[in-house]
Amino acid sequence: MTPIRTAASVCTVLGALLATIGLVDITSAQAQTAATTATPLAVGITAGGAAEAQVVEAVRNNDILTIKLRFKPLASKTESLYGAISKSDYENSFYVLAGNKKYLLLTDSNNQPLTNPRVIISASKDSPIAGTWYGRFPAPPKNITTVSLTIPNVETLDAIKITDR
Repeated sequence: MTPIRTAASVCTVLGALLATIGLVDITSAQAQTAATTATPLAVGITAGGAAEAQVVEAVRNNDILTIKLRFKPLASKTESLYGAISKSDYENSFYVLAGNKKYLLLTDSNNQPLTNPRVIISASKDSPIAGTWYGRFPAPPKNITTVSLTIPNVETLDAIKITDR
């Protein structure tokens, strides 16, 4: 093979490889965009108005209900939802209401609630997400298909549809 043909072959292979890598990056970016634009299960505004809380997942798996939120920026500012979880906060400010029963966050072996220990939202109108939150609760009975979520400094998130796994 002549040096020119060898160089052309290498360029063709390299070009195909780069196009493939570029395609993977584009697909990954498209998947991330789709995840951040999926229709939320419920929405509410934070107390300071920095962001919209969006329930993106409510999954019942065996005896545990996991709820995940993302915060969509509404204004460019920083807002603290909570800085720590006191015993009073745990009992009164973090719960799921299912039917007429209140379910508190589950705790780990050190008696720490299974949620973010603190949430500070850093909102910028140029960013698709200002923060996230999750919580694990005892799962309500199978006949309960929707719940409401209460966490500090966010409007109550109602009619959250549960997905069973």
